[in-house]
Amino acid sequence: MLHAVIQTDNDAFHFFGEVNGYNMQTLRQHVCQTMREVGSVRLLVRIDPTDREAFKTLGRKWLSNVSETIVEVSVRAN
Repeated sequence: MLHAVIQTDNDAFHFFGEVNGYNMQTLRQHVCQTMREVGSVRLLVRIDPTDREAFKTLGRKWLSNVSETIVEVSVRAN
């Protein structure tokens, strides 16, 4: 299970779902859209320990691509 929070200075968007390709793509779209609208975001992701490898595999490329714009990325066990 995945719980992501996309935070800006004025707002926070909570995203819940299973760690799978569809949800990771949807999360990426929300993060990128928020960055286009606001400029910089903070992303907090909580995942179940059993989903850690799937998260790494599915998120590695796009998280590294947007990491220069994201102010802070935290990944914690749920």
